[in-house]
Amino acid sequence: MIFTTRNRTRNAAAAGVIALSLLGATGCSAVNDQATTMQYSPSDGIVQDLGDLQLRNILVVSDGDGEPGRLMGTVVNDSSDPINFELSIGGSELSWNIPGGGKVVYDDAPQSEVLVEAVSVVPGTGIRAEATDGSESAELNVPVVDGQVPYYRDYLPTPQPTPASSDEATGEATETPAP
Repeated sequence: MIFTTRNRTRNAAAAGVIALSLLGATGCSAVNDQATTMQYSPSDGIVQDLGDLQLRNILVVSDGDGEPGRLMGTVVNDSSDPINFELSIGGSELSWNIPGGGKVVYDDAPQSEVLVEAVSVVPGTGIRAEATDGSESAELNVPVVDGQVPYYRDYLPTPQPTPASSDEATGEATETPAP
């Protein structure tokens, strides 16, 4: 078998094309991180660790622009000791005592415990909050989701009934004086 310069050149060119093809097919992973190795919050809310507390899927449901909102998400206490967790958000000072190894699920809490008085931003943006666990604190940017979206509509804060006058509450009729 006789090897000529022409055959060697052709073989080298073919090897080069094959090498470039392989590099082109796998080159993205050589210079970019794989998306599956990055940690992120796969939901609408934020994920934040604060000392021994794990804040998961924290968000506010509101129509925004000064309207009230409802805090949603879960806070888990990883320690064996109880922790006082405080959240200052939208003019509200919210506080919970979370037992060691316990958690608080805001989605199930009464509205009075998770009510954000005034959400000054529009849905789709974030509202500033300060979270404290007694020894550590963190500034949070809590997402505000639109309360008109069907999935969140049931979580929109409802107006609190105003106390009726004592006559209306007892059902007694009152006489109006004649002019």
